[in-house]
Amino acid sequence: MSHKNNDELNLLMMDYINNKMTAADRLAFEAMLATDPEASQELAELRQMMALVEQRGEQGLPEPSARMDERFYAMLDQQVQQDQQEQAAEITNSPGMMSRFWQWFSLPQVQKLAYGMGFLVVGLFVGHYAHLLKQQDELVAERLLIKDQQIQALTVLSLLDMPSANKRIMAVNLAGMSKQPNQQILDAMLTTLQQDSNVNVRLEALEVLASHANNPQVRQGLLQSIKQQQSPMVQIAMADLMRQLNETRAVEPLREMIEQQDLIEPVRTELNDTVNELI
Repeated sequence: MSHKNNDELNLLMMDYINNKMTAADRLAFEAMLATDPEASQELAELRQMMALVEQRGEQGLPEPSARMDERFYAMLDQQVQQDQQEQAAEITNSPGMMSRFWQWFSLPQVQKLAYGMGFLVVGLFVGHYAHLLKQQDELVAERLLIKDQQIQALTVLSLLDMPSANKRIMAVNLAGMSKQPNQQILDAMLTTLQQDSNVNVRLEALEVLASHANNPQVRQGLLQSIKQQQSPMVQIAMADLMRQLNETRAVEPLREMIEQQDLIEPVRTELNDTVNELI
C-alpha cells in the first residue's frame, strides 16, 4: 500500500470513528475492512486508544451549572418579599398613607409613568437574564473546545510514541486537522520533524508546521530544524518552505548545510538557488 493510500486510510479511520461518513461511505468502508484484516486490526487498536484517551480527558473538566435560572428567580423572589415587608411596615406606621397613595396613583399622568417604569424594569431584568444565559453558553463552548484540544493532544502524543511509522503518520494527520492546535501539539510536531526516524513522517510533520508558520515559535523551530535534516527529500522540502516564506534568517543554516561534504549535488544546487533568492 503506497504512502498516499496509507494517509487516505488513516483519515477514513478517523472519519469512521467520529461518525463523519455518509451512510454509503460507511458501508463501503466496512466492506473494505472485511477484506483487509490488517486495516481492521489498526482500526480496533485506534478505537481502544481513543476510548482510553477520552476517559482521561473527562477527569478534570467540571460541567457548568444548570441552576442559574433557579438562583436568579430565587433572588428576585427574595427581593420582592423584602419590598413587601417594607411596604407593610410603612402602612402600619402611617395609617393614612395608603389612601393618599391611591389618590396620587389614580392620576392619569402617574399611571402612564408607572406603566412605563414597569416595562422598563421588566426589560432590564429580561436583558440581564439573557446576558447571563449568553455568558453561560460561551463558557460551555470554551470548556468544550479546551476538552477537545486536550483529547486531541493526548491522542496525538500517544500515537507518536508508537513504533509503527503508519501510526505516527496518523498522529501527524490528526494534528493537521485542527485549525488552532495548542502549543503541546505544535511542540510535538517540531520534535517529530527533528527526531523521527522515518522520512515520510518528518515530511508530514513539516507540512503541518508550514500551515502554522506565522506562529513565531513555529518559525523559530523550523529554522533550528534545518541543520538537523539528513534526508535529501526533507532538505529540499525545507529549502522550498524557506523560499515560500521569504525567510532570510534561513540563509546562514542553509549555507552551513551546503558546506557538508556528503551533500549530494542536486540538493546542493537546490540549496544554492534558495540562498541566492533569499539574499
